[in-house]
Amino acid sequence: MKENHPRHFLIILPRQLGDILLGSSVAFALRETFPEAKITWLSHPMGKQLLSDHPALNQVLYHPSIKRESVSAILRSPLTYLKKRLNHLRDEVRFLKHLRTLNCDTVIDVICTPRTALMTYVTAAQNRIGIKTRWNRNWAYNELTDTNDWGSKYAATARLELLSSVINPQLCQHPPAHWLRSWIPNECETASRVQRWMNEAQLKRGQFTVLSPTHRRPLRRWPVEHYAQLASLIRHHFNDKIVWLWGPGEHALAESAHSALVSIDPDAASHSVLPPLLSLPEVAHLSGQCSVWIGNSNGLSHVAMAGNAKTIQIHGPTHSEPWTHPNSLNHTAVQRSAGCTRCESNICKQKTHECMEELSVNEVFEKYRLFRMA
Repeated sequence: MKENHPRHFLIILPRQLGDILLGSSVAFALRETFPEAKITWLSHPMGKQLLSDHPALNQVLYHPSIKRESVSAILRSPLTYLKKRLNHLRDEVRFLKHLRTLNCDTVIDVICTPRTALMTYVTAAQNRIGIKTRWNRNWAYNELTDTNDWGSKYAATARLELLSSVINPQLCQHPPAHWLRSWIPNECETASRVQRWMNEAQLKRGQFTVLSPTHRRPLRRWPVEHYAQLASLIRHHFNDKIVWLWGPGEHALAESAHSALVSIDPDAASHSVLPPLLSLPEVAHLSGQCSVWIGNSNGLSHVAMAGNAKTIQIHGPTHSEPWTHPNSLNHTAVQRSAGCTRCESNICKQKTHECMEELSVNEVFEKYRLFRMA
């Protein structure tokens, strides 16, 4: 880029929640290096709670989305479904035309799907930065970043390598700690709402453990029965109350974990709390009040990190390094060191799910005990 060229950066990172939170490193790095630049983020509407009023951004664009419908719903009203799809296609075309008018100098596509590749290309930006993937996506970029070693790096750090052509590469490899923070709004009103609910549930700061047994992919869930046994151990050894955290569409799973705990430990009924659906800022604030947060590597784990909670992530088929914050005093992971593990697949080819099923409750509890006592 020319030094006197007016800078407008477009970050494309639509989803998931954890990815959006960890992607803040790119925004913070650009803002500090180019304080006068305009920085726009392109997101799925799911990111609104995380990106509204983000301190490093000037603008957020939300691309059109459409709710997935079941086959039965489509068959009941095919004409209605067709109309929705056509309207969505119209909105998509309008959105692409709008991207062309942004006059971006540099696009950083952090995820590089075929859809985001098209979005990148239609901006006609002088610098189109992406990650090296496949031919059906690489064509859209004039600068590609190799990601072969990203599996061993914290995701927030790895993504900074996309900026190596616009920011000092040494800083991208060894960024200051404040670039790696996950930002989430924490207003006084949010804190007050959470505190009122804690008072109603008789929860005191540092005297409850948060367990989050959910994940949108079943393969990446530690069994509910294991969570129940872990909760019982925590209650008996540390006298903590247990709070089961969940997100949209996940209440049944959290409720089943609560029920499983009560079934093996009836006295735990008054010590096991199932909160209402909380906003992401509320999740962050609540998590920051607990003794330790334990859960699968889901979006809520990164929200908890943003809320300054001490976190333990449970991993099975995924490598833990990209998702566990390098501050080992506050964040750690537990995972099998032998057997079938770290395959990075979304489907268990062994059909045993042993990476999660055979990760013992005692192993996770021991990690919790050491982490709690440190």
